[in-house]
Amino acid sequence: MINAGLGTELRMILRFILVGIALIVVVGGLVGMNLKRDQVVAEMFANPQIPPVTVSAAKAEAKTWTDYLEGIGSVSAVEGIEVASEVAGTVKSIDFKANDTVQAGQRLVQLDDSIDQADVRLYQAAMDLAQRVLDRVSSLRSRGNAPQSDLDSANAELLKAQAQIARAQATIDKKAVMAPFAGMVGIRKIDIGRYVAAGDALVTLQRLDQVYADFTLPEQAFSRISQGQKVEVRADAFPDEVFRGEVSGIEPVVDAASRMVKVRATIDNPGLKLRPGFFANVRLILPERPNVVTVPQTAITFSLYGDTVFAIREKPAEAGQQPPAASGDAAKGEGQAPAGPQLAVEQVFVRVGQRQGNLAEIVEGVKAGDQVVTSGQLKLQNGFPVVIDNSVDPTRPPPAGS
Repeated sequence: MINAGLGTELRMILRFILVGIALIVVVGGLVGMNLKRDQVVAEMFANPQIPPVTVSAAKAEAKTWTDYLEGIGSVSAVEGIEVASEVAGTVKSIDFKANDTVQAGQRLVQLDDSIDQADVRLYQAAMDLAQRVLDRVSSLRSRGNAPQSDLDSANAELLKAQAQIARAQATIDKKAVMAPFAGMVGIRKIDIGRYVAAGDALVTLQRLDQVYADFTLPEQAFSRISQGQKVEVRADAFPDEVFRGEVSGIEPVVDAASRMVKVRATIDNPGLKLRPGFFANVRLILPERPNVVTVPQTAITFSLYGDTVFAIREKPAEAGQQPPAASGDAAKGEGQAPAGPQLAVEQVFVRVGQRQGNLAEIVEGVKAGDQVVTSGQLKLQNGFPVVIDNSVDPTRPPPAGS
């Protein structure tokens, strides 16, 4: 009985020992797993492996930059008038059609001059009579049979008749309305048989081989404007065409209300496309500047805190470091960093100057030859690794039909 009791107690003690050992092993394993996990997490935070981001990039280039000033204005004819008659009369004939090109001195309208022609014949008869009277009085005076006063009166009558003929002939000439210069006539404003008063407009006449573009610029630009500067003009009626000319006049007075200076440019008008009254977008070309650093405008991020670009720098790979496997966004299309030197981005503040088309001038912050990110900036932070894929370039227009 004593031996059986001792055996039972030993078995219970042995069972407790085994349970305790099992608990120690389980607890030790859990503690070890937690320590290992904390160590792995600490290593991950100490050496984070960020998958590279796929971006497109372009190099900053040094270009010859042409500055310009832009203004708006209107087109007017170098010579343009409303043709009018200087005398009253009834329209006898109209010798043009709308949009005809006429030469200087070509007759446009003829007013009825029948009465004036009759006056010329009347005054001609009076002049013939005055001439005969003057001849007789001169003969008598030479023989001393007529006083000097009779000779003076006869001479005056002749001069009077000649003046009356000249006056009537001038009226006849003015009733033939001529083109004062070569140009294009517009739509007639009269009909045959209509009575027109002196000064009534008959038709417009415009010289269109050259035109004026009158535009305004702010007074701050006054010192940069000079005679002979080249200009480019665009009109809404011909949006794909550029008309070129040069500055031919600068108003010496700046408008006190608007603080704008008026400038006039003479523009060549091939094909007579520009017409008086057109709205004109004028670009005044300024002297060229060499070695201006430019980048695509899509490379610049504009914000209230300043304008920035992501410059791409080479980052040598650490010894024994393997390219990280793609995960997360990288598994959905982001690239993997190549072996050897790796690329990373550095966010750089820049000062932006002029802009033209899809290019922007960089005054400060980037130098020629630097590579900058042109798309994909939203995924980037300073120091992020990147890979370059320019298969989609936002600085180029999309292909036709896309």
